[in-house]
Amino acid sequence: MQEPTKNHGILFLENRSKQLKVNVDNKNDVLKLIGNPHTKSISNEDSWIYIERVLTKGSYHKLGQNIVKTNNILKSTNSNPFLNAIESNLSKNKNALIAEFKRYSPSVKRFNKVRYLQDVIEQYHKSKCCCISILTDKNFGGSLNDINVAKKISNKPIIRKDFIINEAQVFETKEFGADAILLIAKILSKSEIKKLYKLANKIGLDVLIEIESILEAKKIRDIDAKLIGINNRNLKEQKIDINKSIKLSKVLNNKIIISESGVTVSNIKKIKNNSGISSFLIGGSILNSEDKIQYINKLYKA
Repeated sequence: MQEPTKNHGILFLENRSKQLKVNVDNKNDVLKLIGNPHTKSISNEDSWIYIERVLTKGSYHKLGQNIVKTNNILKSTNSNPFLNAIESNLSKNKNALIAEFKRYSPSVKRFNKVRYLQDVIEQYHKSKCCCISILTDKNFGGSLNDINVAKKISNKPIIRKDFIINEAQVFETKEFGADAILLIAKILSKSEIKKLYKLANKIGLDVLIEIESILEAKKIRDIDAKLIGINNRNLKEQKIDINKSIKLSKVLNNKIIISESGVTVSNIKKIKNNSGISSFLIGGSILNSEDKIQYINKLYKA
């Protein structure tokens, strides 16, 4: 059996991870000694990754040089809080609202009604939204620490919204306490979506796959995803067309469809009546409202 080599490059797990390079003649020995790896590298199937992590208070699984007492440290609880919260609202014939926090957006340099993350999350917690979205991309003023802050204020499930392109970002999403992750079909290949989706599920993250065209709907067709987001914004031209949700929903079967971008109290009924969609991810119109709790509750009843 080979000795653990270098870590897998996730900075905040530095000194808490080991990566084994396995080959044909030592795979069985590795499995016998330390069990199945937590995951495998996307770029190299023979690169097996084991991660140390505190599982519960007072319970710590440590990776040794040659012996690992327990593997699968970032193990999944399979509780699916994000998905369950959405399904719970839908089962009651209620709108499932994901309220988003962001400081900037592609069309807004800064939301004037947003001062502090804590204030916004407190209002979201008191409102009728079932989940919270946190935009962590630094180009829009976000950070992973925003998830930590939000988790201390609200127990509502949180989805990390960012440009996720590699496995390190999936691990850090879990490490910082999010319950779900966004995968954008436009920026990922079919194989990348499959591998990142599989990894996220394995470590207990729900996945929302976002599309904005028929081609992207076809790209994800054979991926067993329950949550599909339709972005009404054209990412290239930054134009909003809520009819996109209505049109694309007709080619997606047996999925929970979430309409994203440009959703307001005034057009939510049009989307619902023409598509059957009752789940929405809403940021701008909420963040621009004077009374966020009241506005979310109007969206909930629409």
